Amino acid sequence: MSNSNPSKPPDPDSRKNPGVPDVPGSPLRAVLSGLAVDIAGSELLNLLLAHVYTWSLSGQGLTDSELDDAALHIPLASGFGVLSLVLGALMSVAGGYVCARIVLRDEYRVGGIMAAVSGMLGLMVGASDDFSSLSLLLILCTVSCNLLGVKYGSEQNRRLQALSVPPSESSTP
Repeated sequence: MSNSNPSKPPDPDSRKNPGVPDVPGSPLRAVLSGLAVDIAGSELLNLLLAHVYTWSLSGQGLTDSELDDAALHIPLASGFGVLSLVLGALMSVAGGYVCARIVLRDEYRVGGIMAAVSGMLGLMVGASDDFSSLSLLLILCTVSCNLLGVKYGSEQNRRLQALSVPPSESSTP
């Protein structure tokens, strides 16, 4: 037999799921956090890959200026180029996921804003470089990956909300 008092109401915190915040975050915070994960994460990974790429080329007798130029212009058809694209796409998905998990409501609207800002930033950066149809395709892929992350974050929000709703209490005779 249990020693708990049957007339005492259950602890209100016992039904809460620790993975679900009580209050949704602001849309601005969600957009900025998603962009930070997407852009900063992609740049950090590109920097790391550039160092590994130049390290792999250093044994070929290239000068320092040639190594610096090689780090800035990694061929997209190389293994490092493909890895860079894949990791950048994963960071875009992660940015959309973070945005949706922070905002907790209207995820697609706020995530769409984040994806549009990300696309506009990509267009601004691409306008300063040699802009091509491949650049436009990569920007569209970034926006799509952002929205995929928003989808995953929204689904996770719904799952966690369903877990935090207390089950209906059935009467026992």
